[in-house]
Amino acid sequence: MVLVGHRGDPRHAPENTLASFETAWRHGRRAVECDVRASRDGVPIVFHDATLARVTDGRGPVANQSWKRLRALDAGAWFHRRFAGEPVASLPGALATCRRRSLALFLDLKVTGIERRVHRMVRAAGMTRRCRLASSHVSALNIFRRLRPRVPLYRVTGFHQPITPRLIASARRLGLTGVIAYARSVTPAVVRRVAAARLELYVWTVRRRAEEVRFRRMGVTGIMTERCGRRPTTDAWH
Repeated sequence: MVLVGHRGDPRHAPENTLASFETAWRHGRRAVECDVRASRDGVPIVFHDATLARVTDGRGPVANQSWKRLRALDAGAWFHRRFAGEPVASLPGALATCRRRSLALFLDLKVTGIERRVHRMVRAAGMTRRCRLASSHVSALNIFRRLRPRVPLYRVTGFHQPITPRLIASARRLGLTGVIAYARSVTPAVVRRVAAARLELYVWTVRRRAEEVRFRRMGVTGIMTERCGRRPTTDAWH
């Protein structure tokens, strides 16, 4: 089972920052996940929320700010003073960090319209073989499929969104590699149905050891976890 650091290592560093990816690596993770949005001028950045206030000293929608403005924000002090000055990460910065640390990377696109730029950045960083692309936006997945037919693609489902036979059939029809499902939507029956369709199944987000053990026993492909141990793991793809 693949263990993927959800937004890096958000228990020990501010989420979706380069510090979080470095910390995940030091704590033994060999694959991480991050969210991708865009600045007003179309620069892909690593950021989860649609607004800035929760994890930076900025205010307002992310999409209303230029990259020059976003990179000047403090994305670390809210977590702990020792991370004060940690900047909002650009996608190229995240890709470079993951390549340097040999981290595999899930990219979860939160917005549309930047698919081609993301594709070019992944390729330019030499991370094509170590990246997985995911989104809840079917249009984004279709564009990625046309850009690179063999890239692994995943449909991300929302809170309490059921993994129905129709959703599984849609994933198959789109030529996806798998589904990334909210933890409470995943049952043994769901795992069996997804496996029968020859799709991978990742679970988000796991925060406790007991949950990790339960999903491992169910036979899921992997989990997006906020638990980063200190023993190195080698269970990421190559």
